[in-house]
Amino acid sequence: MESLTLFERMEIGFNLYYTFREGESAWLYARVLKILRQMLNVTVFSIDPYQLGHENEEGIESGAFWFYRKLGFRPTLAGQAKILEGEERKLAARPTYRTSPGVLRSLSLGHMLLEIPHAPERRWDSFRIRNVGLAVQRRMASRFDGDAAKMRRACVEQIARALNVQVENWKQAEQQAFEDYALVLVLIPDLARWTEDEKSEVARIIRAKAGADESRYVRLLQRHSRLRDEIIRIGSEKQG
Repeated sequence: MESLTLFERMEIGFNLYYTFREGESAWLYARVLKILRQMLNVTVFSIDPYQLGHENEEGIESGAFWFYRKLGFRPTLAGQAKILEGEERKLAARPTYRTSPGVLRSLSLGHMLLEIPHAPERRWDSFRIRNVGLAVQRRMASRFDGDAAKMRRACVEQIARALNVQVENWKQAEQQAFEDYALVLVLIPDLARWTEDEKSEVARIIRAKAGADESRYVRLLQRHSRLRDEIIRIGSEKQG
């Protein structure tokens, strides 16, 4: 199992060896999600298309889409949702019906989400972590001629000024975390105009990222609604 937590959203990958796939895999998976929910206060679980069968024939053959659907996951793309509606009607009318591999491939084109009851609906539907990385790459190409080191130096200086922090006084691990965060924070146009409390909390989040307690870092992230909104915006914008 592997996972990536950002605010209240967790992208999770889960794989069982063939030997165990006829066992209580759904029960086990549900228990794992419950533990992660309790430990990190996660309210949205996301499944990558590859896990569903996108460019992954093993996922198609095993009917992975339906494994997650039966656990309550829903598709995020309108096209997926429309196909799913038709498939579920067919299953309701004829229990022996089986979804064809071609339809499963269509259903696997986008992420699936499981939202805990009372979590804000569809907030993360359009978010893709790769969009954040692509936005950073586009900025590096357009403003720094592809020079990663030059971009890092410039971003660190700009974000240190915006947050009014003396990064050189931080521990080495904290400085590295600041460098990494600066590449994304620089995509927030009005960061320097945030309140002092908001900026101070961003600095706390970055320093916590370098710490040993991942749960503390995640919970600090979850408390910063303005940062969440900006990261969702960046990750929801389509990158050319």
